[in-house]
Amino acid sequence: VLQDWDGMALVAISYAFMKAGHDGNELMELIGSEVLCRKDELSLDVRELGNLAAAFSHYDMIPCSKNVLELTYEKYQPQAHGNDGSLEDVADVFGSMPVGQRLNVIPSGFVEEMMQLAIEKSYEARMEDVRDILFAVFQMDLCDDRLCRGLLNTYKPLFDKYETDMSAIR
Repeated sequence: VLQDWDGMALVAISYAFMKAGHDGNELMELIGSEVLCRKDELSLDVRELGNLAAAFSHYDMIPCSKNVLELTYEKYQPQAHGNDGSLEDVADVFGSMPVGQRLNVIPSGFVEEMMQLAIEKSYEARMEDVRDILFAVFQMDLCDDRLCRGLLNTYKPLFDKYETDMSAIR
């Protein structure tokens, strides 16, 4: 059945399961396997890649998650395609990166590229983006102190702006 679904449908279902908090390990394994089988012909935009990264970082204990995340990071090259997406897309990928680091699948220079995109797109910030990015930053091993300080300095006023809303969610 999954062979009949296009890439966008596979991503949408996986993201919906993650957002709803369903225990979809079996379905996610099937979707991940299908994504990996089609990796060469699968054409996903930056939003879909962000959603895929978010979903499979949430289901990181299923066997295919490591490979799906690795594929997502390899394909997520927004500037190379002339479309760097929105901060929401960046935040979805950023939020997956602590798991990506733990699984050792993040390409060299990728963390720094994502930090730079998060800084450049901070003017688009929604509360959810600020939360996802800051939560990820404090779980990751970051190697570029200057860039990390720049990101934290950029997001400090945004955190202050949304702090009350964020604490109401938890």
